[in-house]
Amino acid sequence: MTSRRRVGLPPGFNLAGAARHTFWRNVFHLVGGYKVRGSAPYEAMVIVANHSSHADTPALIAAFPAPYKPVVVAAEDYWFEKAWMRLSLKLAIGAVPVHRKGGGYTGLVDGAQTVLGAGSSLLVFPEGTRTTDGRLGELRSGAVRIAREFDVPLLPVAIVGTRDLLPKGGGLHPGPVEVRLGHPIQPEDLVDDDMSPVVHQLEALLAEGPATASESRTWRVLHRAMDGKAGMAGAAAWGFAEAVSWPVTMEMYLAVVGVANPRRILPAAAWLTAGSVAGVLVTSELTRRGLRPPAPLTTATMRDAAAQHMAAGARGVWKQAANGVPVKLYAAAAGDAGIPRIPLAVHTAGARGARAVAMGAAIGGAAVVGHPVLRRFYVPYLGVLGVTYAAGLALVIRSWRRKASG
Repeated sequence: MTSRRRVGLPPGFNLAGAARHTFWRNVFHLVGGYKVRGSAPYEAMVIVANHSSHADTPALIAAFPAPYKPVVVAAEDYWFEKAWMRLSLKLAIGAVPVHRKGGGYTGLVDGAQTVLGAGSSLLVFPEGTRTTDGRLGELRSGAVRIAREFDVPLLPVAIVGTRDLLPKGGGLHPGPVEVRLGHPIQPEDLVDDDMSPVVHQLEALLAEGPATASESRTWRVLHRAMDGKAGMAGAAAWGFAEAVSWPVTMEMYLAVVGVANPRRILPAAAWLTAGSVAGVLVTSELTRRGLRPPAPLTTATMRDAAAQHMAAGARGVWKQAANGVPVKLYAAAAGDAGIPRIPLAVHTAGARGARAVAMGAAIGGAAVVGHPVLRRFYVPYLGVLGVTYAAGLALVIRSWRRKASG
C-alpha cells in the first residue's frame, strides 16, 4: 500500500498537454463558447466532476493549463481494445488504460498510481455513467478513497452545457460550455466514504444556472468604445491621421474597431469622413507653405499619378477611391496645385464619404454574419486581418513600382 501513496511533483509544462488544452479550448469556443470559473491549487489532486456527455473530458482538459496535465483513466478492455481507438484516445485526451478485473476500485487505484505518481491530476466521474435527465446521480465513493489513500486534495468541478452540446445518444448541437471549479477538500477533511461534501458543492455549482456564451475581452472593450464618444473620436482621429501621414487606410478602422459593434459602423464612417476632410485640408495647407508631411509606404509613381489627377482641379480627388494611391498624396498635390479650400473640401467629402459608406456597409454586413464567432475569436481575427492587410499593401506598392520600371 505504501507505493500507492507515492505522489509525484506536478510535471510542469509539457507539449502534449499544452496541445490538447489549446485544441479543445478552441474547439469549444468555436462551437458555442467556453468559460472557466474559479481556480485550483497547483498540485496533484483528484478532480471529481458530474458526467452528462462524451464532451465532459475534453471540457476538463480545456479548463486546466498544461502544467496540471489532468488525466482520465479508461477501461482497457473497451476503450483500448482496438488500435485505432487506442491511438485516438491517447492523442485526444491522453487517457491511461486500467484493468477492470478484480473490481472497479482496484482498477481505479492502479490508474491513480500511474497518474498521481507522475504528479498529474486524476479525473474521476463518480456517477459512473452519463446522466440522461441532467440531474446529478448517485456518486460512488472511489474518488474519496483515492484522495485519502494518496493524501491529495479532492476538487469538485461542475460541467455545464455539454449535455446540450453532445447529449447521450444524440448528435452535436452547438452551444456554450462552462466549467465551474469548486473549493478543494483536503484529504484529512474527508471522512470514510462520505461523498456529501462533494455532492453539496456540485449541486450548488450546477444550480447557478445554464452556461453563458463567452466573449473576447478585446471585443468587449472595443464594443463599449464604439457605443460611446471614444469610438467616434477614434474614427475622426484615424481619418485625419491617414490624410496627413498615417499609412493605414481609413476602412481599416472599421475592420479593426468597428466590427466589434456593427450597428455603429455607419456613424463611424461619417466621422472617418469628417476627419479625412480635415486632414486633407491640413496637408494641403502645409504643402502650400512648403511643409510636406512624411508619406511612408508610397512611391514616386503614386505621387505622379496624384499630381496628374489634381491638375484637373478638386474633382480629381475622386480618382483616388479605387487606385490604391493614399489620399495624403492627393492632399499634397492639391496644395502644390493651389486648389481652393472650399471646392477641395466639398469634393473630398463626397469622394471619401462615398468610399467610407460603401466599405462600411460591406464590413458591417460581414460583421453581422460573423458576430457570434468574432466575439469569441477577436484577437486571432485581428492577427489574420493584420497579416492580410500587410500582404495587400505590399502588393499595391509593388504594382506601382513596376509601373515606374515599365
